[in-house]
Amino acid sequence: MKKLKIGKIELQNNLMLAPMAGITDLPLRLLAKENGAGLVYTEMVSAKALVYGDDKTKRLLKTDSSERPVAAQIFGGDAHSMGEAAKIVQGLGADIIDINLGCPVRKIAKAGAGAKLLADEKLISKILTAVVKSVEIPVTVKIRIGLVPGQNVAPEIIKIAAGCGIKMAAVHARYASQGHSGEPDLQAFGEACRGAQIPVAANGGIVDEMTAERFMKIPGCSALMIGRGAIGNYGIFSALDVFFNRGEKLAKAGKAERVKWFKKHAQMSAEYYGEPRGLVMMRKVCHYYVKDLPNAAKIRDMFNKTQTLQEFNKILKNYIGI
Repeated sequence: MKKLKIGKIELQNNLMLAPMAGITDLPLRLLAKENGAGLVYTEMVSAKALVYGDDKTKRLLKTDSSERPVAAQIFGGDAHSMGEAAKIVQGLGADIIDINLGCPVRKIAKAGAGAKLLADEKLISKILTAVVKSVEIPVTVKIRIGLVPGQNVAPEIIKIAAGCGIKMAAVHARYASQGHSGEPDLQAFGEACRGAQIPVAANGGIVDEMTAERFMKIPGCSALMIGRGAIGNYGIFSALDVFFNRGEKLAKAGKAERVKWFKKHAQMSAEYYGEPRGLVMMRKVCHYYVKDLPNAAKIRDMFNKTQTLQEFNKILKNYIGI
């Protein structure tokens, strides 16, 4: 894979772990980083919560030197709070600030943020300009193709972003109305890349070499951003690196490797948050680790009740034999 430069920051490759609310905490980001991700993103945080000094929100932005460079994603619906929040994020040690213009969740839309902003180009320009002027580190954006099928606003948003000093745009090639399901619109993504003055990263439905290659074949696609396809499948970063650099396919992670990642994640989460909170925090991702494994439903059910690593390891030994 080619190396990617975002502002003055050069990544080791052009493979990124996407920001995912409630999921991309420090333990998961470290797993992605040590398995080959060139850039990892924190989960999305509220600009207003940061400005109001919410300690819980600040804790979501805690980073570790071993995951650098790391990007922090913020969302909000007004230029002032976004600019002030960007200063706070920079002060907390992020290397890159990312602005969310693509979240389709109703709660975010009601706040006038996320994908809702795609309908207001003037406000987007004000927000992007305010954030860029507030910090010294690079600023990027993450957008959707549009709100509904047939509405491709991405080319114009990318043009606006470049004019405001944004250094990269990640485009989720699905419409906001699709959420996280359905096929990405490759034609619309290609239109977004055409003539772009800043690097454009592809996002949406990337789970293996085939789904990654269809994006990388599109002229102007500079990078790949992987979300749910990386959870419990951290080897996807090294596999794509080998595939695009050497033309070889690595063996897909088997049951033993997935369970190994599951155990390591549980250990890291318990150490970071303490027991039992660390195991509770992992309930959102358990199904990614055990899908297609024997007794998957039973394991999920029991995991949702466990509060100690000892109980967790006993479940895996009893139902998987590892």
